Amino acid sequence: MPISLSLNSELRPATTSGEQAVAAVAKLHDFLAEQARITDQEGRFAHESVEALAEAGVFAATVPVELGGLGVERLHDLTMITARIARADASVAVAYYMHIALAWYFARVVRFGADTEPGYLPRREWLEAIGERRMLLCSAVAERGADYWNLATTATASYNGWAVNGRKILASLSPAATHFYCRLKAERGDGAHLASAMIPADTPGVHVEDDWDGLGLRGSGSGSVVFSDCVVPEEALLVRGPWGKRDAGMLEGRAVSGMGLNGVYLGLAEAARDLALESLSRPASSRPRTTTSSSVRTAIAEMEIALTAARGTLATALQDFDSYLLLNKPQVVTDDMSRAMMKECQSVSLVVERAAVAVIDHAMRLTGGASYQARHPLARAYRDVRAAAFMPPYSPPEEAADFIAETSLAD
Repeated sequence: MPISLSLNSELRPATTSGEQAVAAVAKLHDFLAEQARITDQEGRFAHESVEALAEAGVFAATVPVELGGLGVERLHDLTMITARIARADASVAVAYYMHIALAWYFARVVRFGADTEPGYLPRREWLEAIGERRMLLCSAVAERGADYWNLATTATASYNGWAVNGRKILASLSPAATHFYCRLKAERGDGAHLASAMIPADTPGVHVEDDWDGLGLRGSGSGSVVFSDCVVPEEALLVRGPWGKRDAGMLEGRAVSGMGLNGVYLGLAEAARDLALESLSRPASSRPRTTTSSSVRTAIAEMEIALTAARGTLATALQDFDSYLLLNKPQVVTDDMSRAMMKECQSVSLVVERAAVAVIDHAMRLTGGASYQARHPLARAYRDVRAAAFMPPYSPPEEAADFIAETSLAD
């Protein structure tokens, strides 16, 4: 049996609950991989894969055991589950993460007893619904041409609650979602505020549009959601802070969610590396590739070096985050700590993105022209990994560079 060290084998969950979730995904790997081929080819949402993972309890992984879940608490383990899904289908991994990151946050709120404090939404009730397979969450935040603190979607106070109007884009998992967790601009007598609201999908005026046509991640269901005079009760909306003001305290949540998303691209890279080595071990064809060639060996070494950088950087950052998150309830972090977490998230995301792109490029060269066919899993990976540049909390990429530089200069 070969000796396996953490940086030259795939990262593993740190807890039994995390291992249980990864094992459940592993059992579905072949099914997910086949569905990935089909849904990418047809350009449609991966309903079947989402249903299979939900039935296996993977969408309830972070729900406490007593509420029907697996009790995964560590961000490290959540990232490993996401990476394991991505090895079969990055589209489904993205859709999954947009749900599970919220469920993980809700569980953290409940674990620290913050759910009973004034101003909090009913997180425990939501966890119960997720544990009972009655709730799938879509994070509906992104808008065209707007940043996090200047959103165009509005909630206007009315006699029967709040009337919500606006359009969200890149709403992954939206075709299967039962609820949309939204960031919006709340307008009432004392002015405008940044706010959050949970909106059931069956609320009159909610419309999920079948308009996702991305270069990659074609099965993620990342289309638009339109809210037209959707009325939600007063208690369904939480005012979070001043409108239009960049609040450093809110960077904590965005950094945490961005860090875990790196699991998608680590999983993609690991799967690409395995596919390339597999192709080299097949019986010789009419144009055999020899593993004694210096160029082939160099490409293999470069893949391993890139994966080592991605694994080591991500694992260290997840350990940093968990050492804080497991001991502190949400939103008690100082502004300086929030900025430091975001800087680490942005830096790690760039390392993982660059490593994943490099691994997939080397894998395609090693595999040969077959990998250039649209239906080949490496061709899909080549397209899917390009989304990494646009998905960190600060995007487009130059905004990430600005944040890292500004934070460094302020130290």
